[in-house]
Amino acid sequence: MDEIFLIEIRLGITKWRINETNSAIAKKFRLERFVEKHPHVTLFGPLSLNEGISPDDLLDTIGRVASRYEPIPFMIDGWEKREGMHGSVIAFLVRPSDALKSLTAAITEVLAPITCSYNMWDAYPDKKWFHVTIANRLDPKNADGIFSVIKKSDDMLPYINRTRPGFFSGIIKWLKHKTGLKHRQIIWPVTLDETGLRITVMQGEKILAEYDLLEKCWIFDGTRHTSPSWQNTLSHYRKKAGFELTTMNPVQEEDIFLISDLHLDHANIIRYCSRPFLFSDVAGMNRVLIDNWNYAILPENRVFYLGDFQYGKRRGSSEEYLKKLNGDITFIRGNHDDTELGTVPSSTLEYKGLRFLLVHDPAKAPKNFDGWVIHGHHHNNDLRHFPFINFVDRRINVSAEVIGYVPVGLNEICILIQSHNSGGNANPVLLRYSSVD
Repeated sequence: MDEIFLIEIRLGITKWRINETNSAIAKKFRLERFVEKHPHVTLFGPLSLNEGISPDDLLDTIGRVASRYEPIPFMIDGWEKREGMHGSVIAFLVRPSDALKSLTAAITEVLAPITCSYNMWDAYPDKKWFHVTIANRLDPKNADGIFSVIKKSDDMLPYINRTRPGFFSGIIKWLKHKTGLKHRQIIWPVTLDETGLRITVMQGEKILAEYDLLEKCWIFDGTRHTSPSWQNTLSHYRKKAGFELTTMNPVQEEDIFLISDLHLDHANIIRYCSRPFLFSDVAGMNRVLIDNWNYAILPENRVFYLGDFQYGKRRGSSEEYLKKLNGDITFIRGNHDDTELGTVPSSTLEYKGLRFLLVHDPAKAPKNFDGWVIHGHHHNNDLRHFPFINFVDRRINVSAEVIGYVPVGLNEICILIQSHNSGGNANPVLLRYSSVD
C-alpha cells in the first residue's frame, strides 16, 4: 500500500462543515465504513511510480508545476452520484475555477510519463469529474435510494427559508406530506467557496508532503490543521485574499457602511461558517475583524451594524469593543445582542434614489416593502437563496463571511444594483469577493 500515491487538494476552511455533513449521512444510512474520512479533491492518481522514479523525484516534478500557481479557488455546490470503478459514488459536486482545471492538466502532463495511474480519467483531464467524495464503493441500488433522499432535502430548502417564526408546525406537516421525511432527517445542502492552499501528496494512508502555494515550498511537518504551520498559511491567505487588511482602504466621507454577524468571541462560528482562522484562535479572529472595521471606516462615517455582535459565555464587554470601533454606529437588533448596544429592530433609508430596509433576519421584513432588504442572519449557510446580492428578490446579505470580513459601502452596493438595472447580468452575486463564476 505504501507504493501507492495520490495527489490531492485537501479541504481546509470547509473541512469541518463537510465532515459534519458526511457524518450525518453516514449515521442516517449506516454508511460509516464507506464514508470518506479526509475530504479532498483529487488532482491525479492513485498511482505507482515507474521504475527508477523515487518519491523525491515525484515531489520535485510536482513542485516545478505547483510553483507557477497561486492558491486555487473552487466552489462546493450540491450533490452528484456516479458509477465508479468499484461501485457507486455519492459526492459533493465541485465547480472548478480555471486555475483548478489548469493545475490538474499541468500535473497530468508531467506525471503521466513517470507514473502508472490507476484512475482511468487521468488520461482525459479535460473530462475530469471534480468532486469531494462523501461515500464510495456503494451498491448501486442502495446508492440510488440514498441519493433520492438527499435530493428531497435539497429541493425543500427554499420552502423552509420562506417560512417565518411560528410556522414550524407547518414545515413539519409539509415535509411529511411532500417528502416523507421528518425534520431531523434533513440533510442540509452545501454551497461553500473553498480555496486550495496546499497540494497534498499521499503515500499510502500517510501524508508524504504538502506544497504550500503561498510560501512556494514543501511542508513535511505541520500538515495538521491545528498546527502553527497551518495557522501561518491561513494568515498569509487572509492577507492575500483581502480578508485581513493591513492598510487603510480608500474611504468616501459621505459613504454609509454595513456589516453583520461578526460574532466576536464565538469560537464555534469559525467551524460553523468556515472562517479562515484556527478554531483555537478566537482572539486572532477578533483582532482581524476589529482592524478590518477601522481600516475600512473613518470616525465620521455612518455605520449600520445588522445584528449579532458577540456570542458565547466567555464574551468580553460590549462597551470595551465599542470604544475600539470607528464610525457613528446604529445597531440593528440580532438574535444574540446585549441591551447595552442600544439596538433598534430595523431601519430604513434612501440612498442614490434607492430605498433600503435594514433588518437582521430577512424573514421579518414586511411583505409589502417595495425596496431592497439588507440583512444578515444567514451568514454563508445558504448562498443559493441568500447570496451577497439577490437581484430577483431584492435582498442583500451583509453577513461578515459573505462580504469578505470587511464592511461594505452602500455606494458599492448601489453601483452593482444600477449596473444590473441598466442591463447587466441578472445572476446573483454569491460573494462580494472574487470566487468561482
